[in-house]
Amino acid sequence: MSSIINVLDEATANKIAAGEVVERPASCVKELVENAIDAGASSIEIEIADGGQSYIRITDNGCGMSQDDAKLCIIRHATSKIRTVEDIFSISSLGFRGEAVPSIAAVSHMQITTRRPEDEFAVHLVLSGGNITAEEQVGAAVGTTMEVADLFFNTPARKKFLKSERTESSKISDMITKLALAHPAIEFTFINNGRTTLHTGGNGELIDTIANIYGNTLARDIFPITYDTDDIHLVGFVGKPSVLKSSRGWQTCIINHRMVQNRILYKAIDNAYHAMLPKTGYPFAVLHMSIRPESVDVNVHPQKTEVKFSDEQAIYRAVYHGIINALMAQDTPENIAANIHLQPQRIDKIEKDRPDLTLEPMPAITAPLTPELPFSASTSRPDRAVRDNSRGGVADPGRRSYGMGTNPGRAVEPREFGTGVTTAQQHQFSAALQGNDSVPTVPEDVPAIVFDGDADVFIPLGQVADCYILAKKGQDLYIVDQHAAHERIRYDTFCRRMEHMPSQQLLTAEFVDVDAEDMALLLERQDVFADLGYTYSEGGPAMLRVEEVPCDLQTSDIADSLRDICQALHEEHEPTKAELRHRSLAYLSCHGAVKAGDTLNIREMKQLLDELFHTETPYVCPHGRPVIVRFTPQELAKFFNRT
Repeated sequence: MSSIINVLDEATANKIAAGEVVERPASCVKELVENAIDAGASSIEIEIADGGQSYIRITDNGCGMSQDDAKLCIIRHATSKIRTVEDIFSISSLGFRGEAVPSIAAVSHMQITTRRPEDEFAVHLVLSGGNITAEEQVGAAVGTTMEVADLFFNTPARKKFLKSERTESSKISDMITKLALAHPAIEFTFINNGRTTLHTGGNGELIDTIANIYGNTLARDIFPITYDTDDIHLVGFVGKPSVLKSSRGWQTCIINHRMVQNRILYKAIDNAYHAMLPKTGYPFAVLHMSIRPESVDVNVHPQKTEVKFSDEQAIYRAVYHGIINALMAQDTPENIAANIHLQPQRIDKIEKDRPDLTLEPMPAITAPLTPELPFSASTSRPDRAVRDNSRGGVADPGRRSYGMGTNPGRAVEPREFGTGVTTAQQHQFSAALQGNDSVPTVPEDVPAIVFDGDADVFIPLGQVADCYILAKKGQDLYIVDQHAAHERIRYDTFCRRMEHMPSQQLLTAEFVDVDAEDMALLLERQDVFADLGYTYSEGGPAMLRVEEVPCDLQTSDIADSLRDICQALHEEHEPTKAELRHRSLAYLSCHGAVKAGDTLNIREMKQLLDELFHTETPYVCPHGRPVIVRFTPQELAKFFNRT
């Protein structure tokens, strides 16, 4: 009987290994640059063409290789980084498996030119599919040059999964950016299609490297962070809560000079900034952490970006307290974590209208207790309430617009909240969203409210703190959050437009600044944004020209709304069409709704309540926050010891 188990030949094994190590051109660049860093290079130049698919060149001034070592480096599991299995537990180099170069060579046309300081000539090897086709001695500077052409030429199945040239170039640029931040003492130069797009000085100062990459404007909005224990040394820079990005592209975590991705580190950053962020997004952070090599396991994934820690709680506490201490150390902490619920113009108005009212100054930031880190930390960000925005809102299409507050010298027009009558289309949309985690459901601790009879039986009594509406129905007392209630009304109205998100053409195109990563995403997913009511084109290298937006979106909110959708697309979980539509509708509902601080008269309160109680789920807003609190006579009696 013949054997059914086959031993794979070397060529097949190399191609399979390449699929794990070289996922895309950015992976190829990462592995070759890390080899240059391990070789002691002080200057590294990276050049690509066509997003790295047709050409990649990495040139360094490191130690170089001899002729024998140059031939050995293309053999799998041949490495100069370790000798025995014990060395894995105290790795100080970036590479150690000996898989990168042979894996890249197996799926490309490759050339290696390398020379040591003591050698007169350089060794030049030409390879195709991992096999040496030519070998010669040439003149070259000390160091190594790796050239990769026609990546995945012999693995078309892998090549067809690559994204557009812009997307792949953006991935490579982001990878080089993080490598440069991890090694500020190395001069990095990145050339994309013949144009130099990134250059760092390599003077060893992290703040200068940040300024070289992100610009001096951002460098002025960040501040240093330090934290030391017996086993952990943390340094780096973090940004003001107002410095945000739609993805974690501005968050770079480095462990022992190795760029890593770890949910514990991200969780600590999110919790340290929790409740300080004025809007959705991820804050800026570049963290350099030095720990004992035996305390971290880098042998988790072939790409070596995922790591495990022996003491996750210690790592979490170091990052969390380091950021908190950095925020507290600022001379003017109120500028770091501004009160987002009471804007300065609102304070001026209150002081003018109520001279007898004394406003206490905002207290300085105090360090909250460290949130308990669960044993399996979630990769998602902590839930955050939608902020109260003091900017002007827009009414529903065809209705009169109204301001978000009472402006002196301007008459206040009656507000119209829109009809909240449920239609078949709304039920269809709600059914389409069932089962999606991103769609809010009714919290378990919110009691069910049965609405019998007509909504007119709800009688508004007044307004508290220009935020909450007091109303009664029968013998029960209701407290309604006016902003959350109007959000629900607007959301249900939008949901009836199931087929197409109505958009409006701008009289003059709006130009929005976007970074390279978001630009690649916006141009690649134009069909997704078109379904949400956006029409745009590229207006420059970092400029988006927006021609159409959803009909209820203010011009001042265009950039934030696009950033919010980009954030959803950047997340680990790829959102469905229904989830994206829900997120966009929730954003529009929030930014056009009445805000905390808006004064309503009795007629306006009654109209809002009438609309609210015709919605499908009046007790929860689109973001999952409760809208209504009810007190029965029995519950009220308990407060007055009448039971």
